[in-house]
Amino acid sequence: MALPVGSNGPGTGPPAGLRARFAWTLSCAVALIGASPAVGADPGALPTLAELDRATKAWLADNPRPRGFTRQLRSAGAGGTGLPVPPSAGGDNFPDARVVSLYGAPQLGATALGNRRPGAAAKLISRQTAPYGRARFGDRPAVPAFNLIAVIATADPGSDGLYRSRQPAAVIGRYLEKAREIGGRLVLDIQPGRASVMREIRALRPWLEQPDVDISIDPEWNVGRRGVPGRTSGTIGAEQLNRASALLAKIVAAAKLPPKAMIVHQFHAKSVTKRPRVVQRDRVPTMLNFDGIGAPKPKVAGYLNLRQNGLFDGFSLFYDLDSRVMRPEQVLKIDPAPLYVMYQ
Repeated sequence: MALPVGSNGPGTGPPAGLRARFAWTLSCAVALIGASPAVGADPGALPTLAELDRATKAWLADNPRPRGFTRQLRSAGAGGTGLPVPPSAGGDNFPDARVVSLYGAPQLGATALGNRRPGAAAKLISRQTAPYGRARFGDRPAVPAFNLIAVIATADPGSDGLYRSRQPAAVIGRYLEKAREIGGRLVLDIQPGRASVMREIRALRPWLEQPDVDISIDPEWNVGRRGVPGRTSGTIGAEQLNRASALLAKIVAAAKLPPKAMIVHQFHAKSVTKRPRVVQRDRVPTMLNFDGIGAPKPKVAGYLNLRQNGLFDGFSLFYDLDSRVMRPEQVLKIDPAPLYVMYQ
């Protein structure tokens, strides 16, 4: 697997690196629960809406919901999720704490969340988080999280022509419950397709009105009105991100919530354009998360090359694709050390 921060210099995103990153993400998409042989036969295929629907039904059947769970969600309507909020919800976020997350979706079997049940995922991220909070390594508390893909880029446009599928409330609710069981947070990831990021944030508002739910945006799949996910290299600009963080700030203020993070993934220089113009808001800590794949030295170089003064820093680790997965103490020795660490 080629490293996105390749021979043209850290973070420049050479074509080989871009193809490698697409290839990895697409390979996750084909490992669907219950996927048909036709899907698996084409490693370059994104999931169709029908395939995601079948995978979702299979997952929900295999992971029975607690008694009354669906009724709670339905009774909430537009005013919230219907799930009880524990007193501990909405605790530390960065910069007061370091957040350590596990990424993926239950329908995407090659992702960290997709190849294990929620309970096993909770145990894994709890173990993974612990070293980051130990006094001899970390400089602040460490909080576990799930980074759940809540809007999934798809191969077909669907009836609205937007090339994306939204997670059902039952799936999001299950991961929110499990995050709360381990004293963690839920980060809802948006792969917009042709939809606008603002539109997808508004659709997720009932969840974002919860004190322990944050947002992340994946520019790779933000392909604009005429792009096609998997064929078009997506990107996002500072203006779009500033509108998104302003909306999150309004949600935080209206519901009197603690700070709510906005995490933006990037793996090459064009992932986020006009970085210096991205606004850092008091109640919406904004993070640029480096998603490069490969060996520790070039990963760190790419991270340092793409970070932006005034914004918080994130760093991704890949269990199967990094040539050597960095240990927590190695991650924390990076200067500046990331406040968000994502395993996938």
